[in-house]
Amino acid sequence: MKYFLTGSFITIIILIVLFGYRQNIFSTSEMPYDDEQIGLKDQITIHFSHVVAENTPKGMAAEKFAELVEKKSNGRVVVQVYPNGMLYSDNNEVEALLNNEIQMIAPTFSKMTNSLPNWQVLDLPFIIENNDELKRVLSGPLSKKLLDELELMNIKGLTFWSNGFKQIASNQPITEVEDFEGERIRMMPSSILRQQFRLLGAEPYASSFGDVYYDLENKIIDAQENTISNIYSKQFHTMENHITLSNHGILCYAVMMNEDFWNSLDEQIQEIIIESLEEMQQWQYDQAEKINTENLKLLEMDDSIQIYELTDAHKHQWQAKLQPIYEIYNNEVNGEYLDELLHELNKDTFLSK
Repeated sequence: MKYFLTGSFITIIILIVLFGYRQNIFSTSEMPYDDEQIGLKDQITIHFSHVVAENTPKGMAAEKFAELVEKKSNGRVVVQVYPNGMLYSDNNEVEALLNNEIQMIAPTFSKMTNSLPNWQVLDLPFIIENNDELKRVLSGPLSKKLLDELELMNIKGLTFWSNGFKQIASNQPITEVEDFEGERIRMMPSSILRQQFRLLGAEPYASSFGDVYYDLENKIIDAQENTISNIYSKQFHTMENHITLSNHGILCYAVMMNEDFWNSLDEQIQEIIIESLEEMQQWQYDQAEKINTENLKLLEMDDSIQIYELTDAHKHQWQAKLQPIYEIYNNEVNGEYLDELLHELNKDTFLSK
């Protein structure tokens, strides 16, 4: 037994020495290294999470932004994009951003209205009527004021991205105001959007974007408002085969970063991020318009889909029912922001004539 223990001990010592030799543990010289690893300790990684598909305006913009930042920083800054809610849903991505678990998100502005009620000015229906007006607003003084409000939440507001105009997708035709009666319509959590559908006679239902397919599949909702690109990319049209081209509201994204993380970046990196966003801004607007147009053509080719144009008569019906919503925002939220929005659009009224 004595010899067995001694032999086992010696064997263990020999194995340890051999392992240490193979791993170069006892060497006093510098370890060899892979040239590709040089500088990695100085590399900055930005984790960018969003909830839509890669082939949508936001998905493509996120990839374009990542490409520009890496190029302009010579690889020093890498933006890792996580689409389709891979990391977080639109219900918890803001919390994850605040905890610096991710560094960038681009939620719809409607998602921010519970914390920043003034932002509901962009949810008001029928004020912004075309893509030129939309671009003007998203790059104007009011947009800067809205982004600056994010500082109250320890968030750095960077810019707005567009996804164009919202339409009504439903399981039965919705063109006249009476068609809304009793319909359970999915919306984003915004008090103004809730008021919008109540005024139209519908039953608003707030839910996460990631839950919409499940809600449709299980008949929890009858309809929703969304852009054509979102309807098509997420295959919502396979369960809602009636689409009304209403252009009644806009869907845009607030691109934002954890403010502590932003402040930790040196000025040169901050400039690269801003420069990248500015360089791609017009491209992003054009892509949003292009993708929605292309996706609409694909839907029009589908014989199972019924698409309706909102006539002027029906549009005026909707607007008449929605008239109180502007006074609600004006009196209960921020009349100054509404005035500024109208001023930027060179309008003196919020009801089309």
